[in-house]
Amino acid sequence: MKSLDEKAAEYSARLCNQTGNYTKGEIETSYVIGVAENEALTSGETGTFGQAIVSLQRGFNIARMEWGGKCFIVKQINSDIASDIVPKMQSLPDAAKKEIGKCADGSIHYREQCLVVYPDAECGCMATNYVPDWQDMFSNDWMIVE
Repeated sequence: MKSLDEKAAEYSARLCNQTGNYTKGEIETSYVIGVAENEALTSGETGTFGQAIVSLQRGFNIARMEWGGKCFIVKQINSDIASDIVPKMQSLPDAAKKEIGKCADGSIHYREQCLVVYPDAECGCMATNYVPDWQDMFSNDWMIVE
């Protein structure tokens, strides 16, 4: 894993000052450039929530080290459920199916959802909607789950 100083050196090349002697403000700017780019995490590295989001977008599962392997986050693949499939879905109550049937063509379009998955050796996995809280957003212990 690269240190912040190593990353700053990489980003400093993008600054207007090409002398190699940078002011404190220029170095701070290079840190901001790196944060703004939100690089994805690499295997074995921990990082920020922004890096974790980029990793999700690239198809990786993520978790916080603090969670101790008890759960992880996945990004569901965007999908379109045709109107002839909706009535057969076990995950929807009949009342919801009825209301969905009244909308346009009665199809469902899942977009940009994240799930927290709780593995259980005895009964499989439980998955539920994930919404990060402020502690998750400001933590630096995000990692890729392999």
